[in-house]
Amino acid sequence: SSGITQSTGSSGINAEYGGVKLGLGDFIFYSVLVGKAATADDWNTVMACFFAILIGMCLTLLILAVVKRALPALPISIFVGIIFFVGTRFCIKPFCDRLAIGQVYI
Repeated sequence: SSGITQSTGSSGINAEYGGVKLGLGDFIFYSVLVGKAATADDWNTVMACFFAILIGMCLTLLILAVVKRALPALPISIFVGIIFFVGTRFCIKPFCDRLAIGQVYI
């Protein structure tokens, strides 16, 4: 039970791999979020959204392993991405700007 099933057809042996599949629409929504973050002219926001999407995808895979049924890939990643976007854009960026104005380096 390795998740691989082999069947012989008229053209030979076909191997089907059971695994996680991600649709093209998911990548489009992820790129829209990162693109919106890129318009903020702040690399901290872009990187926070990028890592938030990766964290959301990992959380989705963990939940998928527990419940063992099909789950949508977008909700958790987009929710975590939006939280990171808002938090970085409106909390972290002003804080970093004030530190830069005061010439305080961490």
